[in-house]
Amino acid sequence: MSIRNRRQLLQSGAALAAAAALGPRAAALAQSATPAATPVLPADIATLPLRNKGKLTVHTDQPAYPPFFIDNDPANGKGFESGVVYAVADKLGFKKEDVDWGYTSFNASYAPGPKPFDFYIAQVSITDERKKAVDFSDPYYKSPLVVVAKEDSPVQQAKTMADLAKFVFGAQVGTLYYIVVVDNIKPEKEPLVFDTTDNSLTALKNGQVDAVVLDMETANYVTSEQVKGTKIVGMLPVNPGQGSGLVFEKGSKLVPYVNAAIGAMIADGTRDKLIKEWLAPPADLITFS
Repeated sequence: MSIRNRRQLLQSGAALAAAAALGPRAAALAQSATPAATPVLPADIATLPLRNKGKLTVHTDQPAYPPFFIDNDPANGKGFESGVVYAVADKLGFKKEDVDWGYTSFNASYAPGPKPFDFYIAQVSITDERKKAVDFSDPYYKSPLVVVAKEDSPVQQAKTMADLAKFVFGAQVGTLYYIVVVDNIKPEKEPLVFDTTDNSLTALKNGQVDAVVLDMETANYVTSEQVKGTKIVGMLPVNPGQGSGLVFEKGSKLVPYVNAAIGAMIADGTRDKLIKEWLAPPADLITFS
């Protein structure tokens, strides 16, 4: 996907109480997510509810794409989500060699049923529908949404949401992209609705629509690799989505511990450093007013 800093104080009184109920290690981690965070002590990982004792089993999709993973190798620590996993593992008290990687398809990650992982990471958006089948961590990232149009399109001159409303948008039905187009951009003409995002991109390429809304990272891939002759116009000032979360088997008792680790990672600035390193947009990209 500078991205705005999103320092999220992920713990609340209830979260702290829940962490305390699970043991002193979780409580200490939850406390560490405060602005005045103190160094996190090594975890007693033997007490964690893991699939394999002493090992943190993490799955992602295959292939694993940049900038979230580099060289299709999640274990190398390069890329935003590889970095997030190792930061979370560190807060929990694991060494790098104690993280075991595996692969599960994206759609299977949030399907009902038992899981072969402690948690899964692959830019999985947190939604109420998916929560019926799996548990999610607190969000570790919320991608900016952007508008993409052809390089020679008059959309490239748009500076405000009102400017954008003059154009025809395309979006996949039922997606966050469609919701933002309808509820926030509010185009003068009804947006064209498609079964898939790829279909909306084909419509953009063929001139059926003037623009589409995508998350930053998808847009970077689309404009550089998938649909030549397109360009990101600018960032939208809204994103009503819940963000990306780690996926767990329904009822996993590991969730509060990982939430505390995510809170600590955000509070000490590690997450923002990873965003800056791997996900920073072009410095001259505008935000629509």
